[in-house]
Amino acid sequence: MSGSQAGADEPGWVASTHQALLDAGITVVGHVPDGGLSHLIVRLEADDRLRVVRLTTEEEGVAMMAGVHMGGGRGALLMQSSGVGNCTNMLGLLHTCHVSGFILVTMRGQEDEANPWQKPMGEAAGETMTLMGVDVRRADSSDGVAANVTRACADTFTGTEHTGATAVLIEQSVIGAKQFSGDDK
Repeated sequence: MSGSQAGADEPGWVASTHQALLDAGITVVGHVPDGGLSHLIVRLEADDRLRVVRLTTEEEGVAMMAGVHMGGGRGALLMQSSGVGNCTNMLGLLHTCHVSGFILVTMRGQEDEANPWQKPMGEAAGETMTLMGVDVRRADSSDGVAANVTRACADTFTGTEHTGATAVLIEQSVIGAKQFSGDDK
């Protein structure tokens, strides 16, 4: 996707993160639709070098990464922090079976979060992933997203000591808080 195709409101970290995934040799990306990742998802879906799979649950993404790994490829899963809770048990599969995969998580439930249902996993996502054997890193600035993705993918797919998955959690301060009222559906 050329710069002229990117939306004017695209966050600064999106193009460099897209490139970091390509540079890491990622060929398959699964995602559950997410507003915080919407610009990146649009870019990835427009890139014919990637197979992008829209998932109905995050657990499917963990299984997808395992299949990509067993087929000799490199996979990535994109989701928001509430999805970590949905696939906690499946994340253990990555560690137990030594499946290399990359996970990008947009955080909710942090600063300025108005939706109380997002707070529990927003507070527990990183620790939950760590307990399941996922190597967790945090990006707390727009400039730090692609750099963290690059390092995490290098450690996951080319590191000699790491076996399993690595995740980069994009802090809510980077993506912004969604507006929410009790009347929202």
